[in-house]
Amino acid sequence: LHSFPTRRSSDLSLQARVVMAFTGSKKAEKMGPMEFVMMMSKGKSRMEMDMAKMSAAAGAGAGAMPAGMGKMVTISRPDKKVVYQVLPGLNAYYEMAIPEASGGTADATKVERKIEGTEKVDQYECEKVRNSVTASDGTKTDVLTWEAKELKGLPIKMETETPEGKMTMLFQDIKTDAPDAAMFEPPEGATKYGSMQEMMMSGMMKMMPGK
Repeated sequence: LHSFPTRRSSDLSLQARVVMAFTGSKKAEKMGPMEFVMMMSKGKSRMEMDMAKMSAAAGAGAGAMPAGMGKMVTISRPDKKVVYQVLPGLNAYYEMAIPEASGGTADATKVERKIEGTEKVDQYECEKVRNSVTASDGTKTDVLTWEAKELKGLPIKMETETPEGKMTMLFQDIKTDAPDAAMFEPPEGATKYGSMQEMMMSGMMKMMPGK
């Protein structure tokens, strides 16, 4: 979300609850709103997802997520050019490199911005902006963002069309206090794995009776 050119939002500290919902299709009607926690500070970001709740919202039955894997944390560190995927329930993580094109040095994605007016979202006065995004393969997507003037242009609402229907993301309970620096590091003492598959397989083995 914060990859869009939104004035000076990259230097803003943020903690918020994000509500994501899909509308406009039969599949979307079966999916309830999904929530996750987002933190940002000095270009770093952390996203905490309750995978068990998201799976249930998507129509999966109870117990669909294996024990220890119900929550996932994604930490993006552009300064280190890595992303950490953490499973707190297993006290485990793995890291993957951010491709050079995604790090901002040679991004082939083109974004054209057009301000369509101003609207209020919750208590924030926002510029409503249409971002016409053209990917390196020529695919074009329109993304509407509502950028809060008080928050240095941070998008606090987004709308875009997806195969599942129209996706809306709304930031709520916004705080601009800087998160603890430890929130952008793997948990102390966590086991590091070489891939998500390796981490999950090891976790499932540990959960087996007799292990």
